[in-house]
Amino acid sequence: MKHTAYRLFKKPFFGRFMKPWRWPEQVDAARWQRLSLTSESGASLAALLGEACAVQVRGAVLLCHPMGTAAKGFWLKHGHAELLRAAGYHVMLFDLNGFGESSSTTMDYPLDVLAAGQTLQARYPDLPVALLGASMGAAMGLCALALAQHPFKAAVLESAFPTLLHFWRPYPLPRLGIQLSRLVYPAGERRLRPLHAAQRLVGRPPLLLIYGEEDRHTPLEDGQQLHAALTAATHCEFWQVPGADHTLAYVAQPEAYARRVLEFLDGQLGAAAGSACTAA
Repeated sequence: MKHTAYRLFKKPFFGRFMKPWRWPEQVDAARWQRLSLTSESGASLAALLGEACAVQVRGAVLLCHPMGTAAKGFWLKHGHAELLRAAGYHVMLFDLNGFGESSSTTMDYPLDVLAAGQTLQARYPDLPVALLGASMGAAMGLCALALAQHPFKAAVLESAFPTLLHFWRPYPLPRLGIQLSRLVYPAGERRLRPLHAAQRLVGRPPLLLIYGEEDRHTPLEDGQQLHAALTAATHCEFWQVPGADHTLAYVAQPEAYARRVLEFLDGQLGAAAGSACTAA
């Protein structure tokens, strides 16, 4: 009954995106291992694991998708996953609950990110784990960084919104639902508020925020607000991408994206690996 109520509440927000999942065209499914894991949200989450293609393995990266019927396939369709694998990173893609091939339960999406991250860390216990998220995946990933026992040593967050109201402000029905949730269930809304999480980061992982200059859904001023809050808590870089629309920085600036993101991950995860060796 509880999950039924949540599914009804989700409809105005995500109903048009919760469709049967298909492999993106021209992606070889044989190169990916299918996984299933359980989240504390109550959902069974579908995931894909791809091993690094490079000789030197640098770490592992969890990819958290934006809203859309592609779900985890977003990272396959646009090439992010192969970029990371070629650079020496194992990658794991997964569907947030209710999207793609994952079952639909509550709105506690940060718990899905936490479960996926812990699964990836358990798979590679000797490697540092990072988070790469876009839009909803970036915002819920940031909220997961405020949860105890998250495994992430660094995060790259593209098009993350500061609050749910920031993203849904042009849409009357979802906006009303969020406003009501603040009155009826304020603790639940706070758990999904990146600005709230920014003040409570566990482990202070360094962050790279990415925002496109052509993004109307999460405009630069939203990113700057989040950046200001995060800078007070941890090392936080901000990259403003010319010509990039919402979640499409890699499409707009592929060479610059590859250089900026890989330099950040190599630097931060290399430092994390070095600290672990020193501690050992």
